[in-house]
Amino acid sequence: MAGPAPLPPQARMDRVARLTLALGGFMLVLLISLPFSLGDDAMSGTAPYILYSLFLTSIGIVIGVSLTWLNDPSRLPQAQSDENPTQAPMLSADESAVLEALRANGSMWQKELVESCGFTDSKASRVLTRMERAGLIRRVRDGMSKRVELSEGGSAQ
Repeated sequence: MAGPAPLPPQARMDRVARLTLALGGFMLVLLISLPFSLGDDAMSGTAPYILYSLFLTSIGIVIGVSLTWLNDPSRLPQAQSDENPTQAPMLSADESAVLEALRANGSMWQKELVESCGFTDSKASRVLTRMERAGLIRRVRDGMSKRVELSEGGSAQ
């Protein structure tokens, strides 16, 4: 009869960190309640206070390390981060207008695209540069003008 399957190393460390966090919390409660349960003559002098503060500090460090381990964002499973690798970027209204015009007409001269979308030349240049960097469109120089066409990333939108 086979026993339970062994846990991966990260799951074992998670279990250790949770156990350490629980025990650290329990020790913290005990240490905080200690001065209230002892008499005045037991806490006379500086040595008990120094030891008490050292214990509190060490418990605080253990709790902090456990919380840091458990809340580390780099420990996310790869399945969650690779779940949707080609997520569609959020498009502005101007970018959506450009994509709609290109889908309706195929490739267009940049000047025609500017006129059909009602942009100024500078606004069109900014929008098209941003879309080109995002991989949504391609601008192909043809003589003195540029043709704007959808790239694979833009046609999938």
